[in-house]
Amino acid sequence: MKKLIIIPAYNEEECIEATVRRILKYAPEFDYVVINDCSTDNTRKICERNHFNILNLPINLGIGGAVQTGYQYALRHQYDVAVQ
Repeated sequence: MKKLIIIPAYNEEECIEATVRRILKYAPEFDYVVINDCSTDNTRKICERNHFNILNLPINLGIGGAVQTGYQYALRHQYDVAVQ
């Protein structure tokens, strides 16, 4: 069973690295994707530097749009379960 955690992120430079590392440590049976909602801080750079699985939105869609993007990603990649 393929399982995905969707992480919507807007200006989360202070906590995104710790969040992903906790997922890797405590939920290794899940894949994850960070949906960077056009952050204006270093969220994108931090994710890219750490080689995190990230989608960068070209415009800010808000929490609803970011989460919908995550569910579309899950559908396209044939995940059985997706949570945020």
